[in-house]
Parts: sequence; C-alpha cells; structure tokens
Amino acid sequence: MKVIEGLDVGRDTIRVAVALYSADPEVQFFLNTYENKAAVLDAVKAIQFTGNNEANLGAALEKVAESLLSPASGGRAEEGVPQALVVISAGPSNDDFSAGDRALKAASVITFGVVVGGTATAELETIATDKSFVLSAPDFRAVASMGDQLLPYINGVAQGTIVVLNEFTEALEVGKRDIIFLIDSTMGATTINSLREFIKRFVDTMPIGPDQVQVGVAQFSNAARLEIDLNSYGSKEDLNAALGRLKPRPGQVVNIGVALDFVRTNMLRAEKGSRIQQGVPQLVLLMTSKKSSDSVGQAAEALQRMGVLTLAAGSKTADEQELKQIAIDENLVFMLKDFRILLRNPRMIVSLLSTLSGVVVTEEPTEPVVDITTVQTQRVVRDIVFMVDGSSYIGGANLPYVRDFIVGVVNLLDVRPDRVRIGLMQFAENPKIEFYLNTHKTKQDVLARVDQLRLMEGSALNTGAAMDYALTNMFQASTGSRKRQGVQQVLLLITGGPSQDEVKKIADKVAVAGVLTFTVSAGQADEAYLKTVAFVPNLAYHESRFSSLPSVVEQIMTPLITVVGDTDISVTDIEITKEPAVVGGERDVAFLIDGSDNVRADFPYIRDFIIKVIEPLDIGQDRVRISVVQHSERPAPNFYLNTYKNKAEVLRAVNDLRLAGGRSLNTGMALKLMKDTILSPVHGSRAAQNVPQFLIVLTGGKSKDSVKESASALKTDGVVLFGVGVKDADPKQIEAISHNPSFAFNVKEFSQLNMVQQRLNSYVSLPKEELKVILDQASSGSRRLEGVPQILILLTSKKSRDDVKGPAVALKDLEIVSLGVGVGDANVRELEMISFQPGFTYQVTEFSELPTIQPQLVAALKSLSKDTEESVAPGIPDVTPGIPDLVG
Repeated sequence: MKVIEGLDVGRDTIRVAVALYSADPEVQFFLNTYENKAAVLDAVKAIQFTGNNEANLGAALEKVAESLLSPASGGRAEEGVPQALVVISAGPSNDDFSAGDRALKAASVITFGVVVGGTATAELETIATDKSFVLSAPDFRAVASMGDQLLPYINGVAQGTIVVLNEFTEALEVGKRDIIFLIDSTMGATTINSLREFIKRFVDTMPIGPDQVQVGVAQFSNAARLEIDLNSYGSKEDLNAALGRLKPRPGQVVNIGVALDFVRTNMLRAEKGSRIQQGVPQLVLLMTSKKSSDSVGQAAEALQRMGVLTLAAGSKTADEQELKQIAIDENLVFMLKDFRILLRNPRMIVSLLSTLSGVVVTEEPTEPVVDITTVQTQRVVRDIVFMVDGSSYIGGANLPYVRDFIVGVVNLLDVRPDRVRIGLMQFAENPKIEFYLNTHKTKQDVLARVDQLRLMEGSALNTGAAMDYALTNMFQASTGSRKRQGVQQVLLLITGGPSQDEVKKIADKVAVAGVLTFTVSAGQADEAYLKTVAFVPNLAYHESRFSSLPSVVEQIMTPLITVVGDTDISVTDIEITKEPAVVGGERDVAFLIDGSDNVRADFPYIRDFIIKVIEPLDIGQDRVRISVVQHSERPAPNFYLNTYKNKAEVLRAVNDLRLAGGRSLNTGMALKLMKDTILSPVHGSRAAQNVPQFLIVLTGGKSKDSVKESASALKTDGVVLFGVGVKDADPKQIEAISHNPSFAFNVKEFSQLNMVQQRLNSYVSLPKEELKVILDQASSGSRRLEGVPQILILLTSKKSRDDVKGPAVALKDLEIVSLGVGVGDANVRELEMISFQPGFTYQVTEFSELPTIQPQLVAALKSLSKDTEESVAPGIPDVTPGIPDLVG
C-alpha cells in the first residue's frame, strides 16, 4: 500500500493489478478494474490471505505474462507503455518458473523482487531484470517499511529512466550455425520492410562467414521462392546488400507446407551451403501472418526428423496451433500483434537464433514429406514426363536451376500412383531414360532421384528424335501410362539450345497421340520455334537466364494441372481434371516388427521402412487403418488399428517409436497375438465388413518358437501376410510366415529395406478386385508381381459369342502379353483386339497348318522373354530374364 500511495494511479497514468499465488495464481483485480488510487487502495485492504503449503511461482509468472498484462486486462505494452512486475516471495517455488520467466523477459517486463527470509533470493535474482532490483526483508513486518526503497524504482520505470535495453548487441561468441528465414511474402510492403531491417540488424551482430554463421532467405505465398542461399554471400556487407533487394510479392493464400518442403529439398543441401552433414545446427525461422492453405504437419515432421531446429512467429490471422505443429517446441512459437515489434524487442528471438542447438540427425534432405496438399487443394490426375536437355547448352553450371524448377513443380503436385505420376528422361544426340512413370510411387522417391540427376553431356541436340522416343517408350501402359483410363498425358520439355533435327512434325504427332507438350527454355533456345512445338503457343515459357527458371514454377502450375488435350482447346478454355471416386480403398494394415536388442542400432531403418510403406496410403478411420506391434520374447503393441484417426497422427506415432528391447524372438507367439487381439473387431479390425487384412512381419533374427501354426491360422482367417527378413532372419521362417513365396522378401542389411518397401506398397495399394486376382495368381504360381513377364496364347477357330473387349483391356492393364492364333472362321479383328498389339496375331486356314507359324511364335516368345522385362515391366527389380510365365 505504501508503494501505491506514492504512485500517480489513474486510467491514463499508472495502472495497478494484484495477484496472490500458492498452488494456483488468483487474480485479485486487473489493470483495468479500478480507475483511481482510492479504489485500488480499498481493494488492497480487502485482500484476504488464503493460506496453502504450495507456492507455484512458475504458474503465477505465466499467468501474469499470458493474461494479467494482456490488452484485455488493461495492459498497454502495444501502446509503448512500460510494464513492471513486483514479486514478493517468502520461499522457493514448488514448480519450474523458467517458462514464465522467459515469457516476461520476451515481453520486456521489468521485474523486481522482494525476498522475505532469504530462502528465495537466488530464484528472484534469476527472475529480476537485474540483481540490484531484488530487495530483502527479514520477515513480513519489515516488508511494510520497504516501500520507500521500492518506490523510486517503480517511478523510474513509469518515467522512463529505467528501461530494458532492446538494441541488438554484438554476439561474437556465437558458434557455427546455418539460419534460414522463411518469410510470408504476402504481408505487404510495411511488414516486409520491417522484417528486412530486422534481419539486417541481426546479420550485423553475427560473425558471418562460410566457417561461422551462414544466413539464407526464402519467401513464399502459394509457392516458395529462393531469395538467398546459405552460401550465396560470405560477408555482412554482401549479405546486407542482397537483403536490401528483398521485396514483397502479392498473393491471397499461403502454402506453408509447400514452403517448408521447399526449404528441406532446395536449401538444406550441401551444394547450397548447408552444413547439416557436418553436425552444424540448422535453424529455420518461419514468419507468417496467415493460416496455411495446405497441410503443414508432415512437412514440419520431415524437417524435425532431419534435426532441423524450427521456430515460428505469427501475427494477424496466423494459426497459433498450426505454428505449434511447425516449431520443435511450443516455447519457440511467438504470436505478435505486429512484426514491427521485432525492431523494438528482438531479444528473445535473437537469443534463440544465436544459442539454440540440438542433435543433428544426418538424414538426407530429400527424405519423406508426403501428401502435401496440391495447388488450391485440387485433386489432380496426370501422367507427367520431364524431358531435360542434357547437353552442354545447359551444362553443369545451370543444372541446379533446372533441378530447382523440376523440384518446385513436383513439390506442388500430389505424387502417388492414383494421382500424379512422374517420369524423367534426358537427351542430347540420343535420349536416355532416368525413370518411368511407374518407377517411383511417392513424392520423396521422385525428389530423391531428381536430386541425383547428372547431365549426360553432348554438343548437339536431336529434340525431335527424343520426343518420338518419349512417345513410344514413356507413354506406354507397360511403363506406367494411364492413357487408356483417360488420364491426361503431359510432356514437359526443358531445353537450352536449338535442335539439329525436325521437331515440329514430331510435336504434331505427339499432340495427335493426346499428349500435351509444354516447353520451358532459356539460354540459346529458339523461343519462337518452341511456341510451335508446345501444344499451343501459350504453353511455351522462355527466360533469358537459367537462374530465372525456378520463377517459372508459379506461372506454369495452373495450366499444367488443368489444361486437357483436346485439339481445339486454348489455354483460356481450361477444364479441371476430375478424379473418379475410388471405391473399395479400405484396408487394415498391421506391422509386426522386431523389437529385440539385436536391432537397436538399426531401429531407425525400421521406423523409416514403416513410414515409406504407409506414406502413399490414404490413411483414415474410414479408409486405411494402421497398427504397429513390436516383439521380442513377448509382443508389445505400440498402437492399434483404431488408435489414430488420420495420417498425421499415425506418422507422428511411428516417428516416436522407441525400441522395446529383449534378448530373443518368439515370432510365433507374436503372430498368435496378432490373430487373437490386434486383428480383432475390438481393436479396429474390419474383417467382418470384408475389408482386406494385411500383416507385414519384419525380423532381423530367427524365432525361437515355431511360426508355421500361427501363420497358418492367420492365413485361414484371410489375412494376407508378408515376411521381410534381414541379417540373421531365417529365410525358411520368412517364407512360412508369408502368404506365398512371392510375398517373402530377404535382404542382407537394414539399409537395403528401401528395395522392399515399394513392392510392398504396390501390393497393399491394389484395389480389392485386383488384389483378389493377384492372390489367385500367386496361389496358381504366377510371378507377375515379381516382374516375370506373363504371356497368354489364345487359340480359337470361331468368333466369340460374348464381348471380348473388356476382358482384353483388363489383361493389358495387368501387363499380360496376349498372342492370338486364329484357325478357319476365327474373327481377325477380334483377335487383334485381344492381342497385346496387332503384330501378335497369327492366322491359318486349317489346324494342320499350325506348324507353319510355329517358328514365328517361337521367335516372338524368345523376343518377349528377352525384352519384356524392360518393355512391359521396367523398374521392377529381380526380374528373371528369359523365363516368362506362359499360359496356353
């Protein structure tokens, strides 16, 4: 009361609030409760001591920071009014006060302490703005006489003679670190200018250099744009000059997930200056004023899996919960009314950027991020082949810009087998296929392969021949094209020079075949001529410099995902490709993994294996459900089929898996638990609703008990089992566990599991009807999904009474090569429809003449057994050349 009596209390002068704390803080009145000194003094007189054995000072400090000094409670910090707090304590806190202390310091609250008895001195000296701001009293009776000592301090705050210095200070002791500022470019000129000034001041305090602190900058709206790479500038002067060129860019929506993914795949790479592989801390500070239009969870988790230390600052309509998903810790989220506050009060963020460190996980930057929501969250179904000029016209110096362009496009697409498929080839004098449309099933696999792209080199270009080669080799059902299902086919040509051969006629041929050609060019490429090569002139994009190619991403995206290949269409007559509804996509997928001590060092590979198998799946309680169980001597469920409701939750749970431990394996006992408990209705199994049941068993050692009986019981219940054996696993046990030998996989090392996951996913992703066919095929000995060519020879002497078109198309979709042999009255057109291609049809007048076509058939079969693994089933490992499965 003595302090209050000496203050100029009033609504427009000094406002006062009081709170008591024990187990919980109790606000007696707020800053805006009373408007004059008399009312405040009366309220203080009326305060009653409640009494309690607990003193949770941490909770009380957080209460002050969160609500007592907030605008709603009368706080005027945003108006520039100084904020002061007096803490009176008679004993040590029972809870952790560090979070509340940080929050108060971040808000520039000037804190004083009054210690009664001396036992809380150390705590209050930590909390107080300065040690000299802590006063001591032997007992509570002496506190009353301390008003005269405290009053000058409070008045000093009110009069501005006591302030918290918020200027940036030199941080010469800062260790090596790579810091990326990721900025929402839609925030307007005023905010962007303030952030630019904030970063420049920060740079001025840092020891900038390739062996010290490196700074990178990217901006984003619906797509991300690189501004400054980590290794672009090695001095403060050059870096600040580049920052001066930072400008806002218009935009209505922001895709933060895409932006985070851009940082991960484009900036956190060794050639871009990232020192993540050297163990140097990697920090990303996201600054945005909007809620993201796409999903952020998986992109943020991918950064965290790499060991990136992510902070997030938001203002205006930014979603705090979303930012908490992004930051590595909730305490690293800052909600600001206006980003200009950073110029006045930068200390907390600057301190964290200067000191924050953590364990860096040496995971490649192109590792998982899946299911990024596509541009405008449209459902897009396309087959897109990138055809890249591999000659010296582009050269090694410009390849990073080409790669950045491809990565930028792929990042904005929903890459998976039933949505967007990606193929890649390059060309110079001759073409070279990098991967087919059906080689990679996930976005991360595509990005990883693009990142490895190296130019074939050459001094001349035969663009026409390369386009023709793409048409006959890339856009085929056998290599992943879905043209027969009505999916739009797209060829995206990227070139830097003129072609030596005829291109226009081939381009017309490609267009007639229903393939949309886009051209993206730079350097010495003929801009006018390429407009005649593109499907329509508006689909030709040209930049004078290769370094500008990444900026084409935003221009090309809408046409790339919307234009369809009708010959009379223009870019303004855009149709949206609608994805047909997928029926029967429900399935229950359980993993039984080795949790013994023998796999401790390799457990990250097991986690990664699970993630890569499930990432392409449409996870949800009404779609695909996932369960994970570890086992050693006994099984230990991590989560059931009905534990998590969406993909983000499941991926988070898998990322959080920790080895259960154990000396040996009893896989048979664990399989029994899977049958009796995990795959039961009470734990989420939908077997009773005829939903397919899958169990993937992964072990690194031999089971001590028998697996045969338990595996047989599961198979009897209709569960499809896959066995994956690594290192010391017994191949015979793995085969006994599996549904059939084709579903058993063995690799020598856990690092080779990536050879298995794609094939597993192709099984698990199959539509229910096709799955039944595959299981029947497997039971009958077919090795189709092992990549072994499947050949059917049909011999008939009459026209069919029923329709053959549907079944014939189904066989072709399954990549089964049919040959038709007609005798007498057999219908030639019908045989051509059945045959895989017209050249696979043979006709004789009498049965006695069949031996005359035998040499042709034998030659065809030999050719197929040699070539079909590439022309029918490219990209599938372990094909046994020369040994097809033949049905006659």
